[in-house]
Amino acid sequence: MSVKSNVDAVRKNLSDIAKKQLPFAVAKGLTATAKDAQGQLAKALPTQLDRPTPFTMRAFAVKPATKSTPVASVFVRPDQWKYLTYQFEGGDRKPPGRALVVPRNIKLNQFGNMQRRAIKQLLAKKNVFSGVVNGVPGIYLRKKSATGNSLQLLVGYANQARYRSRYPFREIAEGAINATFNRNLRRALDEALASAR
Repeated sequence: MSVKSNVDAVRKNLSDIAKKQLPFAVAKGLTATAKDAQGQLAKALPTQLDRPTPFTMRAFAVKPATKSTPVASVFVRPDQWKYLTYQFEGGDRKPPGRALVVPRNIKLNQFGNMQRRAIKQLLAKKNVFSGVVNGVPGIYLRKKSATGNSLQLLVGYANQARYRSRYPFREIAEGAINATFNRNLRRALDEALASAR
């Protein structure tokens, strides 16, 4: 998102001394605005996604602007982007291995995810097996009762999962930029002029 028009509007009313400080102030104002956007993006995660983990909450990072490169960026760290891309952009997720695992009737952690090593621990039990029952692949629990034996699907297998876009990254970032850039630029310019005196 370009804020060139905002900078041009400020430049028109500056003295020659202030104009010399403008590149520094622009870089500082852009970086501060990117950090504001970073904060708003993180703040919005729990309202858009179900119980994001602390790792997910640290997804956003900032690349600061400089005098020579007056561009600041807010981006998603690569490790988080591997799975957040489906929440942000939607699309079909295919398994890195043979299948995606979909929890059905097992205990999840506080963030709604399966525990690490859950599959291995389940399959180590004598009354649990992996297979296909009535055309449905997954991990099943054999249950015995007075009325007979039954099977319960614990974890399903899927060839792919389809996601719709759930997180309005651009709208949140643009809202933060529009709300804070002019203020951040003015503050940075005032600080630059004070230090130049």
